[in-house]
Amino acid sequence: MAYAGERRSTRKFKELKREFFGECMRTRPQCWLCGQPIDYEAEPGSTDDSLTLDHIQPVAKRPDLQEDPANFAPAHRSCNVRRGDRD
Repeated sequence: MAYAGERRSTRKFKELKREFFGECMRTRPQCWLCGQPIDYEAEPGSTDDSLTLDHIQPVAKRPDLQEDPANFAPAHRSCNVRRGDRD
């Protein structure tokens, strides 16, 4: 059973995440949190400077936006982890 704010990895979310990563690999945007370049040569989520999908509105606070691509933003893994579930 999922609780309010609990992240669920659904088939739909996995597909949206794959599409998001594909678009980021094509357009190579900078980290939305620090504004610095992301290492697109590294496997997503594998190094501190690699690409991760960050939720602009944290899933812990807005679980209804987990699968909303308008709530997705590119971030370094380290920036995403440091931000946590803060606004």
